[in-house]
Amino acid sequence: MSINSKKRRDSKKAKAKRGSTTLLPPALYQLNRFRKDYIKNWGVNSKGHLDQGHYTWMADRLNGYPRTLEIGCGVGYSTLALLKQGHTVVCVEENPHCIAATQRLVAENGYSVAIIARETPESLDENAYRLIYNEIDNVPQADCLLIEGDALNDPKLESWLEQQPKFDAVACWLLGTHNARGHNIAVNLASMPTAREHRIFVQNNVYEVADRVLRSGGILTVIDRAETPATEDKVTKLIDHHREQASVTSLVVKAVDHTPHIESEAKGAMRMLFTPAEDTQFDLTSENLPTMSLCSTTSVKP
Repeated sequence: MSINSKKRRDSKKAKAKRGSTTLLPPALYQLNRFRKDYIKNWGVNSKGHLDQGHYTWMADRLNGYPRTLEIGCGVGYSTLALLKQGHTVVCVEENPHCIAATQRLVAENGYSVAIIARETPESLDENAYRLIYNEIDNVPQADCLLIEGDALNDPKLESWLEQQPKFDAVACWLLGTHNARGHNIAVNLASMPTAREHRIFVQNNVYEVADRVLRSGGILTVIDRAETPATEDKVTKLIDHHREQASVTSLVVKAVDHTPHIESEAKGAMRMLFTPAEDTQFDLTSENLPTMSLCSTTSVKP
């Protein structure tokens, strides 16, 4: 073995030894890996939404409501669309990789952005973990404020939001989650066995938070993929679903809107599954699946 080869080998061994002291516990390694996988895959889907003009369409739902609380930021396209339309944005996001991507995109487009990092992950065993969030203080001024937090279970965040000047709007758009989310002890798998139930529970909590942080006349918009509400009966069912979610609040469900949606077929895109309502019969193996849209439901704070 040459002297140079021995040096390279010894250097690799030294790096491996140093790295072994900083290995994450299995649960936290899995959390980080699935968070990275999520933003990689969602980045493909979100590019499809961008190409279809969806983010501009979503931001248009909030014209005239400049101070906005956004639930989740993905890779940043929705946040940027809001900023371009003159909003100031406070965004709550559980995935730090999404926060980093959004920070880059927003800054590249000339907007000021600040991050409040408050998460400490804690491993409980090889599969389970918890996320511990610090109090929020010393908040910088910026066009966009990105806050590490959990829209499902984060009392310190909710308390801080309630102490802020009232928001004009809350945006809860295209919620998604990574595959390690169910290993968080804050997530009750008996109630939320799949991403669909998780999304509904987060939306339920967002309705309650919006009721406390919106000004009178402020609005909450919830946008999701759903069967196109092409008939009066389908519109009624969609409104009734959101009225049930809003039933524990003072919010009044007012309007439904939709825009066509073509699911991304690009390599790496998440495959979105269609889940019909319980009283709807579809042959999911056929080619006659219903057309899908992005459906927007707007509720108003009295």
